[in-house]
Amino acid sequence: MRRLGLYLGRLPGFDKAGLDRRELIECVRVADACGYDSFWMPEAWEREAFTILTELAVHTERIHLCTGIINIFSRSPALIAMSAATLDEISGGRFRLGLGTSGARVIEDFHGIAYTKPLTRLRETIQIVRVLLSGEALDFQGECFELHRFKLGFKPLRDNIPIYVAGLSPKSLRQIGELADGWLPTHWPCARLADGISEIRAGAESVGRDASRIEIAPFVNVVVSDDLKKARNQARLPLAYYVGGMGDYYHGSLSRLGFAAEADCIRELWRAGRPKSAIAAVTDEMVDSVAICGSLENCRARLDEMYAFGATLPLVAIPTEGSTAEKCRAIEALI
Repeated sequence: MRRLGLYLGRLPGFDKAGLDRRELIECVRVADACGYDSFWMPEAWEREAFTILTELAVHTERIHLCTGIINIFSRSPALIAMSAATLDEISGGRFRLGLGTSGARVIEDFHGIAYTKPLTRLRETIQIVRVLLSGEALDFQGECFELHRFKLGFKPLRDNIPIYVAGLSPKSLRQIGELADGWLPTHWPCARLADGISEIRAGAESVGRDASRIEIAPFVNVVVSDDLKKARNQARLPLAYYVGGMGDYYHGSLSRLGFAAEADCIRELWRAGRPKSAIAAVTDEMVDSVAICGSLENCRARLDEMYAFGATLPLVAIPTEGSTAEKCRAIEALI
């Protein structure tokens, strides 16, 4: 059986139906029953991730439950550690912590927090969380945080909850190699995973870590349909949304990985208030590089290729179209 994770792909403002929690529970229950490794819950400016994952914990038995991802600005490192340890206890040791820096637009305009020193803050957050989960008293002096005396007031079920990081820039990838247990790339060309892995390996080697122990868990938008054109069209929106509307990280990453002209065009159209034109500017080549579209047989074959490219745990999206039963059948079919 292939090792797969499942994630909820959400585009706030574009999914008019919103999140159906009952449907989500059913999809994750099916994934649990048929052998998926994990489920990853995003957090943007809609529902809060830890609460949804707690609800899922009481409806599932085996599947690991993960933040995919939370930002490191809107919660203190201590609160992140408290939340992680609490959910790990409730789920019986099935929690994984996915972190990211997010971007200035979300952090400043939605949370009202200055977006400063994101990689330094991420590094210190991971260091503080690890100390608190270990049960030790905290005495930390950093650039972003200064903490003294306190430790968690209960013993965590596990003292080493896995920490995954969503990074795209060379600096962030090297930091993943130095500190994290896993990498969560988004909209990263599958055939170019080795580019990111080499940066992670360099970071790991610089501090004497074994890079082969770092999980490579890319988010992959898989759209199963016998109508390839329809499937590709469905996969264009997330790409245009992230490249055009979610800051510079995705634009910069895809530019470095061979799609500079397309990324420039998409961003220009999106910022000009022409989202439909931006979506249309996403080429078939660009779609096929980061998403998997087509028949079930083609999607399964493309997923198999990802392991050869370096992925150890591909994360596939819950289908966005169809009834709950149809979504569940698609989840079962992919694994």
